[in-house]
Amino acid sequence: MGLHDDLKQQHAGLSRTLQKASAVIIRGLADVPFQSIRELATLTGVSPLSIIRLTRKWGYSGYPAFQRAVRANIYATTPSSAADKYDNGASEPTQWRDKTHAQIAKVAARIHTSRQVHIAGFRSAQAFASYMNYMGRMVFDNFHLMTESGLASAQDLAQMSPADTLITFSTTPYSSETVRLVQAAQSLNIPTVAITDDILSPFGDYADLVIDVPISKTKRLFEMAPMISTIEHILETSFDMLGEDADARIAYFGSRIAAIKGYW
Repeated sequence: MGLHDDLKQQHAGLSRTLQKASAVIIRGLADVPFQSIRELATLTGVSPLSIIRLTRKWGYSGYPAFQRAVRANIYATTPSSAADKYDNGASEPTQWRDKTHAQIAKVAARIHTSRQVHIAGFRSAQAFASYMNYMGRMVFDNFHLMTESGLASAQDLAQMSPADTLITFSTTPYSSETVRLVQAAQSLNIPTVAITDDILSPFGDYADLVIDVPISKTKRLFEMAPMISTIEHILETSFDMLGEDADARIAYFGSRIAAIKGYW
């Protein structure tokens, strides 16, 4: 069965919102490899998070993995996708282990029960923190992005309690500010999560939960897609704990953005 037929077969089992997006995507499947997630979300009339949820329902780790599967299915002349990081469109990166899944589940549960969730990523890791904060706030109104200012971070930390959670991002070369932040949180009994690129990173000695995401390097650049996939897995697992309430909140967020005519 081809990819197009496989997606059509799964269409009936989707929610009404996801069916709406599914129908548009299936009709324009050949365009998917060339569309950003935001472009596709606008085209289908749903949120980017709904696109992520849909690709998860279809068995992919997220939108980038789905794009690769479509590209391999429609445009590739050889089965090169077998060498891809995502094992021919498997539901998660092949380098992930059972331990990683268990850690992701623990982080998602912690998010679900926390009074406040503070997210920090300094220097190059700030992009990860911003992405998680933005996507998470579509559903959770208790997400807070910490600034790179040492004073502001200290003030945020002073207001946190053991009922909260601190999630930090850092990859090699590790940010000394982030290490100190995790150390300080530990001394205050504030639960901490470190999402990093190596289990032997400095965070292993201080954070309560550590998720190590292997990141490889191409000729010049590090490939950060696995880190984004990890964020999406954590959030998706948290959203699943809310069930239909998460979908309702995402729809509400989308309606508010539409009401103000998009972002200013």
